[in-house]
Amino acid sequence: MKKGGIWKHVVPGVVIAGIALYLTYRKTDTAYLLSVLREMQWPVLLLVLVPLALSYVFRIIRWRFLLSPISNVSTKDAAGPLIIGFFVNSILPGRVGEILRALLLSRRTSVPRASSFATVVLARIYDGLTLAAMTLIVLAVFWSKLDSTTRLGLIGAGLLYLIILLTMISLRKWKEGTARIISAPLRWIRFKSLSLKLEKLLISFSHGLEILRDWRDTLRVSLYSLCIWVLLAVSVIPVFWAMHLQVLWHYPLLVLVLAGLGMLIPTPAGAGTVHGALVLVLPGLIGITAESARILALLFHTTQFMPIILVGLIVAIKEGVTTSQVSRIAQSEELEMKYDDYNHQETAD
Repeated sequence: MKKGGIWKHVVPGVVIAGIALYLTYRKTDTAYLLSVLREMQWPVLLLVLVPLALSYVFRIIRWRFLLSPISNVSTKDAAGPLIIGFFVNSILPGRVGEILRALLLSRRTSVPRASSFATVVLARIYDGLTLAAMTLIVLAVFWSKLDSTTRLGLIGAGLLYLIILLTMISLRKWKEGTARIISAPLRWIRFKSLSLKLEKLLISFSHGLEILRDWRDTLRVSLYSLCIWVLLAVSVIPVFWAMHLQVLWHYPLLVLVLAGLGMLIPTPAGAGTVHGALVLVLPGLIGITAESARILALLFHTTQFMPIILVGLIVAIKEGVTTSQVSRIAQSEELEMKYDDYNHQETAD
């Protein structure tokens, strides 16, 4: 591993976040900002914590269920890696926390690393599909108010999630065939060894997708995912209340959808990009001023991510997770080792 490799992931994300934050807040009216902050009902923001915490409880329950065909993982063993994973995702771009979460679980349980990673990806796919459903609701409610660029972005995000879902279904059903098709473009451009490596990785990953055995499992995971995102939507409401803003039932869905779009650009916790998406779109759709949108974006982002950063930091220290471990994962050697270890275990079995 190259020394300081983690900075290759941190620096570009921080630069993008800085530029996005500057563009979003460069015209902020300081006097208006201070007047709004003085009139804020700050204690109301504490109401964010209850539904937000419950959403993570349901994430742990869902992950344990996805892992159940592989191993009976305890709540304690699942909670630590999950919280640390979200913590790392909140401070580093590139979803490094997803890989770390799978590795930490495998380190403390008997779950193979590839299977652990497959359940993490599957959980995130369900998050994406739930967010895609919310996107359809937002499109239906606000269609006449959306400009063509925003419409295209929302439709594109929804289609991307559906393509990923179809790919996962295909991998589960036709493992080798699907893996061969996905890796084929690399063979066509003469990267045969890379194509073979990708094909092996996808086949190993597909074994972890066996966890959804029938429609009842799929329905149960879907219900858990719905609970998670309903709770997240509820956690947005106190931000509106604290600012004395009107909140209709679909406003929190809109905020989450726009935040999801902002998160597609790799910055730490979506810093800058989430703010930009909210400030760009909210004034024209829900009738608030650009200044109010800027403040709402700051409060929403802070109340959603600061709690998991604080709790995650405490858990990471307790678990003994070091920056060098995260750096190795960011350099991808750990990811490759994960699949190699799984393949060795499959061969041994």
